[in-house]
Amino acid sequence: MPPKTVLVVEDADATRRLIEVSLTIDGYNVIQRVDGESGLEAAKNERPDLVVLDIALPGIDGWMVLELLRSDRITRDIPVLVVTAHDTAETRSKADFATADAFVGKPFDLNHLRQAVVSLLGDG
Repeated sequence: MPPKTVLVVEDADATRRLIEVSLTIDGYNVIQRVDGESGLEAAKNERPDLVVLDIALPGIDGWMVLELLRSDRITRDIPVLVVTAHDTAETRSKADFATADAFVGKPFDLNHLRQAVVSLLGDG
């Protein structure tokens, strides 16, 4: 079975690289994008098995990306793991309302993030 593909949409280089290295070690194919617009394009063109989505992105923010992913028949069923530094009850509620499949606050425990990925992809 080919490796599952994870699209990481994160503008912070160090965070994006950390996620990419960790998930690559775990056997996933990782695609990276640094803003909402290119992330949306990659989701439509590459059809990843999972999107790891930062909320604070340049241009189109993560909330709008999530809304647009959910409104498009091509991308609506792709699981989305929201990652954000704004880890508050209000943000978690908004993530639930916006139909995020999981939520991880920054700074995150790498093992927690990896467990969320495994859970969403049904690998665990």
